[in-house]
Amino acid sequence: MRTRLTSTVIAAAVVYAAFAPKTSLRAQGATLRVMTFNIQHGIDGSHKYNLQRAIDVIAKVQPDIVGLQEVTRNHPYYNCDDQPAKIAAGLRSATGRTWAVAYEQEWFTPNVECRDSGRGDGKETEGLALLAPIDALGKTTMTPLPVSRIALAARLPSANGLPIIVTHLASGKQNVEARRKEVDALTRWSEKLGPTSILIGDFNARPDDEEMKPVLALYRDAGGGPTHGDQRIDFVLYRGPGLTLQKVEAVETASWLGAEASDHKPLLATFNK
Repeated sequence: MRTRLTSTVIAAAVVYAAFAPKTSLRAQGATLRVMTFNIQHGIDGSHKYNLQRAIDVIAKVQPDIVGLQEVTRNHPYYNCDDQPAKIAAGLRSATGRTWAVAYEQEWFTPNVECRDSGRGDGKETEGLALLAPIDALGKTTMTPLPVSRIALAARLPSANGLPIIVTHLASGKQNVEARRKEVDALTRWSEKLGPTSILIGDFNARPDDEEMKPVLALYRDAGGGPTHGDQRIDFVLYRGPGLTLQKVEAVETASWLGAEASDHKPLLATFNK
């Protein structure tokens, strides 16, 4: 049985930086490319563990920030990899740029096989990650959600401290009520981050599902094509002044790699002034 607890953020190449929460991209005439990607623990379209495919996709797209779901550490099935650190290192190698990463676990199990074999440093975990091609992310914050889910936010220095929030809601038809409670907690917390923010992630719900109504009343939906089979359950949502959507797309990765990088397509949104 999995024991699910949250922990403090662990970061690779992340240093605390204080930035005033100025959120207007319009004032800077900037373009911001935001991506959400459920990497399915690094399992690709051929049902094999190949984290490099996810790294290759992010390196090719080179978003200004990407939020990842189903990221693991110390998991025997996934080579005991420290996936957040490995992804950041792989992106640095592929792009020649430093990538800051923040990781927050959603759950852990008592399994310490990786630690005991000398291939890890603790218990098996799964969680969320934020990565950006900068030297350091801004201060990160986390909030617990019902059913052992969380939301993780960073104020992106390259976008004047704009809050970027990533989450992963409960899955399955049996968890509609859980998702409703998660959305309620998520929206109340996100409002505390200021009038402008971007919320991304795998919501395990479609845009017209009842549990999505409260979050879509607060945020605008960037849209996009199907991200999981023939359904779109991954979202880029945005609210507040200074954010104008330029385009959004569900990224087809099979044509680049010969197989899909995950069972989810990345969803990429571009904002401009």
